Amino acid sequence: MDREIIEGNRIILRPITHDDTEAVLRWRNADRTVSNFYYRVPISAEEHGRWLDEKVATGAVWQYIVILKETDEPIGCVYLQHIDPATMTGETGVFFSEDAPAGKGLATEAVKLLGEEVGFKKLGLLRLTAKVIDTNAASLKLHQNAGYRIAKTVAGEKCSDGSTVGSVYFVKDVRAYHFDRKPLIAAKTGRIGELEDGSLEITVPGSKSITNRALLVAMLAEGKSVLGGTLFSDDTESFLGCMDALGIRTEVDRERATVTVYGCGGRIPVTEGFLNVGSAGTAARFLTAVLGLTGGGIYHMDSSDQMKKRPMAPLLDTLREMGCEVIYEGEEGFFPFTLKPHGFRDDHLTVDIDKSSQFLSAMLIAAPLSGKDVTIGIKGSHGLSYVEMTRKILASFGIDSEKTDSGYIVRAGSYKASDYGIEPDASAAAYFYAMSPLIGRSVTVNGLHESSMQGDTLFVKVLESLGLEKTEDTTAGIRAVPCTSKPGGQEEVTIDMSGCSDQTITLAAVAPFTDKKIRITGISHTRLQESDRISAIVSNLKKLGISCSEENDDIVITPSGSAHGAVIDTYNDHRMAMGFSLAGLKIPGTVIDDPMCCSKTFPDYFAYLD
Repeated sequence: MDREIIEGNRIILRPITHDDTEAVLRWRNADRTVSNFYYRVPISAEEHGRWLDEKVATGAVWQYIVILKETDEPIGCVYLQHIDPATMTGETGVFFSEDAPAGKGLATEAVKLLGEEVGFKKLGLLRLTAKVIDTNAASLKLHQNAGYRIAKTVAGEKCSDGSTVGSVYFVKDVRAYHFDRKPLIAAKTGRIGELEDGSLEITVPGSKSITNRALLVAMLAEGKSVLGGTLFSDDTESFLGCMDALGIRTEVDRERATVTVYGCGGRIPVTEGFLNVGSAGTAARFLTAVLGLTGGGIYHMDSSDQMKKRPMAPLLDTLREMGCEVIYEGEEGFFPFTLKPHGFRDDHLTVDIDKSSQFLSAMLIAAPLSGKDVTIGIKGSHGLSYVEMTRKILASFGIDSEKTDSGYIVRAGSYKASDYGIEPDASAAAYFYAMSPLIGRSVTVNGLHESSMQGDTLFVKVLESLGLEKTEDTTAGIRAVPCTSKPGGQEEVTIDMSGCSDQTITLAAVAPFTDKKIRITGISHTRLQESDRISAIVSNLKKLGISCSEENDDIVITPSGSAHGAVIDTYNDHRMAMGFSLAGLKIPGTVIDDPMCCSKTFPDYFAYLD
């Protein structure tokens, strides 16, 4: 394999050779290193030689000696291993000489340099991982400083000497780096087929919203549930990591898109848990509600920096009213915080949904833990399509609820295990329906029908109302057929997106090609999602030369013939990356910065686009 010297700010990485054996064994077999390794045993020169010949020489492992520029002395070793071409991931690791300068961040620089220059740039990996023993404070700090985030924690993992340790799993994505464009990854979770008439049939991954709801209610059920059609993305992986941290047993089959959950019957096995929900709003809101009302125990809740900006106060205020102690460890009303639950103080509660309907869904899911009928009142207003989705999933797992004039009643009962099929993701499908008029082809998304419980199926009707296409529900799925003539009718159209607000960006990206002035309303809460989506949409449209404006919490878009290419800022918002890719189909020179932020919900979206 072609190996080159890699130069950093304070260090140089040189490819390892057999001549380095004596130094590497001295570092690798040091007591400090052995105690912090899962192998927990020293290795011999013969074993190290086989490692170099069988692993390093064949490219299975990329290993480098770390040279300190200041002294030109070797001070440690860094490696990239367990490279998986199916998922385009690899695991980084490092060990240093005990004589190496401590506290200087040199190991951090080595891991960053190897991961970015070899993992991301040379090998085209999409993700780096690291697994660290939870008592190894230096390595924990190293990976956080190197830009990794905590994906999950696992207790009781075995080392080679039979001892058990706690583990922290770290993840770092390519999304923060911009390289020359190339196909990122082969589409794994779905497929695209072209029929004889040129129309497209597309199979998209399972719904994120349904996946995370189903994971949670299956966790709370008594017995074994099998979830088919499961989505695997950053958000769902965060949810699974939290389930691991709570002691919930799962069996994951990513090839068959299934997860088997062995439910706890509402009795959380771990009574003191450390959870990181990542950027998953569903995990953040739903798990907080359930853990805040279980009774007993203590739960330390953390999140990504992005999630720390999103509101939690309406939910946490409700939990406090119900008797849960909430101890903030940062700004009040936001992550991180600690929950000390004491069960249900009352069977009547009120939740404010102005900023998110997830707060209401969270309480609907938690209510059966009370063992009695629970009445939930509502303050504020919000689209309730996702709340109705929650109620349907609860019904599938044995919980009855009803809508009242002022809110909802959740009937007493316990969750029953179920084999449950997850619908294709209507949010993912929406991008392909929006492509239909732009590329002039009919598009069918397999398995997605108008009877779907997902509110984003309404988006095809939005496109239809603009004259961009007509739709029909076929036996295969909803089919979008592009119109052959330019849409006429009203020159100005107002569209309320409160029922499918996740597609606001999608609508804004295709609006310039409708020849209509479009006002988008019902989206004020989107300012508090992964980004301030209203301001971000307007900023990106203006970059493309599109005439648009913010009017209070509305977006007004006026067709313009002066569109031109530009770099689209995604703000680490998955829907910004996917939505504005549609504008790129019509505007040459459109560049999506940080495209892999789409891994939050649809990791191989750009493989479909390729």
